[in-house]
Amino acid sequence: MSNTALIDLDHLDRYVSGDVALRDEILSIFEEQADMWTRMLDPNAEDAAWKDAAHALKGASRGVGAWDVGDICAQAETLIGEERRDVVRRSVILQELRDKVHETVAEVRRLRKSK
Repeated sequence: MSNTALIDLDHLDRYVSGDVALRDEILSIFEEQADMWTRMLDPNAEDAAWKDAAHALKGASRGVGAWDVGDICAQAETLIGEERRDVVRRSVILQELRDKVHETVAEVRRLRKSK
């Protein structure tokens, strides 16, 4: 398997040992998780809710090798606490995250159709 820009297929293949059906199932779960956690990120949320959603999406992303999404989530996780909590900064990073998730989910769908 080769790498794409949005999903590291070599990373994912280590978990599925070449089983395309399992890969597709994991990618489908990731798609659902990405949608759910992205919707739960609210720039006005309390710190715990913001960090939990960002952290959960980071884990799901890194599990499938969606490194860019995971990296944006890692940045989002830091936007907590009196000095770092800023609705505008959170809104900007959330839009960046939504854009990257949208691209990544499109790639996931392409991969699942290209058996």
